[in-house]
Amino acid sequence: MTGLKKINKLITDKQYAEALAGLNDLNISLVSYDDFQQESTEIYNNFLACCPAEDETQAKVAIKCLNLLKRSCALGETFQNEIISKESFIIKIREILQDHQASESVRINCLQLLANLCVQNKSNQETILKEFKDFLLKSIEDNTSYTNASTMIVYNSFIYKSEIGLSAQELLEVLLANVEKNRTDQSEVPEFVSIFLEYLMCESNEIVDQYDKISNEKRILFLHYLTEYIRYDNRRNRPLTQDLFKHLLTNFKRKSDEILKTNEDTKMELGDVEEVFTLLALLSDCTCVEPYGSFLRQDGSLFLNMGCLLRLLQKRGKSEDENMFTPIQKVEEILKIRQGTSELNIEQEISFSLKSSLVKALANLSYKNKKNQNLAREMEIMSAILDCTNLDARNPFIQEWSILAIRNLCEENPENQQFIASLTKIGDAPNSSLTADFTTGTGGTIRISASSSSPATSTSRGQ
Repeated sequence: MTGLKKINKLITDKQYAEALAGLNDLNISLVSYDDFQQESTEIYNNFLACCPAEDETQAKVAIKCLNLLKRSCALGETFQNEIISKESFIIKIREILQDHQASESVRINCLQLLANLCVQNKSNQETILKEFKDFLLKSIEDNTSYTNASTMIVYNSFIYKSEIGLSAQELLEVLLANVEKNRTDQSEVPEFVSIFLEYLMCESNEIVDQYDKISNEKRILFLHYLTEYIRYDNRRNRPLTQDLFKHLLTNFKRKSDEILKTNEDTKMELGDVEEVFTLLALLSDCTCVEPYGSFLRQDGSLFLNMGCLLRLLQKRGKSEDENMFTPIQKVEEILKIRQGTSELNIEQEISFSLKSSLVKALANLSYKNKKNQNLAREMEIMSAILDCTNLDARNPFIQEWSILAIRNLCEENPENQQFIASLTKIGDAPNSSLTADFTTGTGGTIRISASSSSPATSTSRGQ
């Protein structure tokens, strides 16, 4: 205790540099609990004596005191409880957090101390959430320098099943507000926001029933986040929970069925349509990734659903009135779009890349799947895919995905090969530079070809 008494006097005499050096030599982890009670009280009082800090060195002393208390939390629940039970601890920490004139570093370290007090300590979790809930949630939503520590506190409380007065729906809304803020600012989502969301997506089933309760805008934002998540290779060993994935799949099929049944007189709400299209983009990417791809290939109703959607969009794109599904195939307009001089703003339309996503999904779902291959032929889905082999600025890479789809549909499927071989050329469509040969898996070759100025509308079978 001799060392601490000397440090106390140095702080009283405002000799902060010397006090900091003395604190750096302390090793609080070696003390017994009986000694810790007195020593932690003196460290805590030294911290209060340096708040608010008048200069940088004084702030460093305050932060060092907080760091000593933070490290002692690792000694166990008894030590955590000793710290939080100190006289006026909650009141003083709240005052510092609410003082916008206080050092930001000191405030962050106060939050980190609260976070450490919560680790595997249900009682502290409930106490801290009760006292600081509004501050913590606002910090997460506003994406401030306090966001990470605030999220850590809420996360630890949630996974420990503490009574924190927050539903999974409320938490998801708050976390997605942070995601939205970061997307707007084009910045990375804080570490603990990502950790919390990953837990909800990949370990907990608590958001499955809550997904439909959040706002439409937040659902679409969540789907974008899921799409980005599955695209990262290092996250594929931690897939979404089966219940969440099946729920999203069911939602897609149900709501896309509504699109297929609508007509000019009964239109769906724009938000519902956007959700369907966003779900489509997610599921399309999932067809490329395991374990999702294998599961989706066994779902014939999904293949049929997507194929019918493609046929519908093709039909609407060919209507007399130009709309967001009408292909853009004029070379002049495509060049303008690429150069940024076009009056069209196709990348901001919800239909952008939509048909590409559909054809990509159909290509992957038909891979080595005889049932889906046959469905494509029987339900005129192959014809719709063949109709996508032309360049379209609204749908980047649609030619390439169409070629892969035809290849997968014909592999080891003589009926589909015969269907392609029996097509009759009726003319050349404009603006295609497509030439493609691929093996069928049965010793033959399918060719889709055209001149440099006309597309592939003729087909032949060779040996």
